[in-house]
Amino acid sequence: MHRIVKTLLASAVAAGAALALAAPASAAPTLDQAKQAIAARIDKRLDALKQLDATIAGAGQLTAAHKDTLTKLVADQRGGLTALKTKLQGETTAAGVKADAQSMVYEYRVFVLTGPKVRLTAAIDTELAVAGRTPGSDAVQKALAGKTDALLAIKPGPDGDAIKAAVAPVREAAKTAHKDLKALRKHQ
Repeated sequence: MHRIVKTLLASAVAAGAALALAAPASAAPTLDQAKQAIAARIDKRLDALKQLDATIAGAGQLTAAHKDTLTKLVADQRGGLTALKTKLQGETTAAGVKADAQSMVYEYRVFVLTGPKVRLTAAIDTELAVAGRTPGSDAVQKALAGKTDALLAIKPGPDGDAIKAAVAPVREAAKTAHKDLKALRKHQ
């Protein structure tokens, strides 16, 4: 789905740029439409960040350090996206709008990276808390050791596939730990 959004966004910006070059008199409405479409996508990201704030607040097992890191990450992204939305509204060229659209995706990666950082960190911290109370869970604790730090160290950027590939082993470790803990609890 993310690729679809990115493709639609690129198409809208490219169409706006082509129309702006072909017919300067009609460029303003097309540029405005592109700006509105990108502003709407920024708003979706801001809404997602609100939901992530709620996830952080409701995650009772998050360590204090992870909670602080995630809270700061979400706040920084909210501030950056809000500033980008303001900048976008002042753009007067298709190139400027395109640059803002790329910035929205590449610099923030709310859906591909921030969401997984919040949800997986909450899950792993919960699994580690449960593992600490579950006899025979040393292997689970070992398998999760350092996963959250590795996840939180991943930076946003233009290569979405590389980001997904970096998140995948952490997601898989969390799923495996959940399954293993469930099996251990079943046998107690």
